[in-house]
Amino acid sequence: MNGNAWIVSYGLLWGVVALQGFAVIALLRQIGVLHTRVAPMGVHFAGEGPELDTSAPIVDGVSYDDRSVTILAFTSPNCEICQALKPGLSRLARSYRGVDLRVIDHETEAETFNRFKVRSTPYLVAVDAEGVVRSRGVANSLDQAEEMLAEVLAGPPVAVAHNAAKTIGNQTVDARTEPETQTVVLP
Repeated sequence: MNGNAWIVSYGLLWGVVALQGFAVIALLRQIGVLHTRVAPMGVHFAGEGPELDTSAPIVDGVSYDDRSVTILAFTSPNCEICQALKPGLSRLARSYRGVDLRVIDHETEAETFNRFKVRSTPYLVAVDAEGVVRSRGVANSLDQAEEMLAEVLAGPPVAVAHNAAKTIGNQTVDARTEPETQTVVLP
């Protein structure tokens, strides 16, 4: 090969590297957009923590029946997200009546982490006044924590029948009370 072929191939390779760099930047931007869309969805269950609708383990100095909801925020000193989230969680708890926020630090309360089966931070557990776990999961933003709190304060979901009545011929049949195998004779 002569010298010109090497120069051309070298230039083409640098062009390919530049295109790959632009592709990486575009993909990173898309990841940021997806992260922004996912953030308000509430906390993410990480396969850990206490079971929902079960009694919460006892925490020293915390009485669940003092408030309608107690939020336990599990943090660790080397978690940057935890440190950024703490002031916002405090403001969030103050803005809702009947909500108590307790920060559980791994460095000083590792036994509480074990009782709640928490392995990652920041992890939030919402406990109602009866001491029952109503929600739990990893919250990487204040929006997720606020969504979790709003869901807990709204209460458990209620099943709603959507237009359970159906019309067959000139008869109206209530699908909630009538069996599916009902035979209707049309005139």
